[in-house]
Amino acid sequence: MLAVLALAGCSGSVPTEKERTIEDHERGYRFVLPPGWRMIGYEARSHSGSLLTIDVHSLVGADSEFVAGLPLSIVPQLEAWTLYYFTSVDRPATSETTIGGASALEVVFQIRIRPQDPPSLAEYWVVRNGYLLYVLRATYPPGLAATEGPAVRGLLASWTFITATAPGAKPIPLAEPPPTK
Repeated sequence: MLAVLALAGCSGSVPTEKERTIEDHERGYRFVLPPGWRMIGYEARSHSGSLLTIDVHSLVGADSEFVAGLPLSIVPQLEAWTLYYFTSVDRPATSETTIGGASALEVVFQIRIRPQDPPSLAEYWVVRNGYLLYVLRATYPPGLAATEGPAVRGLLASWTFITATAPGAKPIPLAEPPPTK
């Protein structure tokens, strides 16, 4: 009897990559969720509080100068969004990268939740796929960017664009900052 109970307790299986694959046909993407993370709406969350938010915006009808300047034209908007939620420590660092085979802009802000808190990071990746603009934002609790950042980068490395079945994008203008606190 004890042997049966011991075997039953060990029968929990580790989710396979296929079971951890998140696919959103409406918004046009697929990726593998890191072990220990879960999806809540359009956010991937770690057990320790790191967060990757996936925003998708339609470029249909957007200002032509704004669209022509992408991805750099969105950096002021990213700064406004960051300052809305956090206290920014420095100017952002930017670099070029690739997500899902497409050119992307990476923008990294050093942040604090409150002025007395230890610093952390807010990382953005901006990538265009057809008429959709993807803005991915990772934030980490203080001290966890170095340990949880690799999981986020693994998620981004698994990212694949799939054909969007409908314009499942936010109907907000990209050029306006969020309301002030």
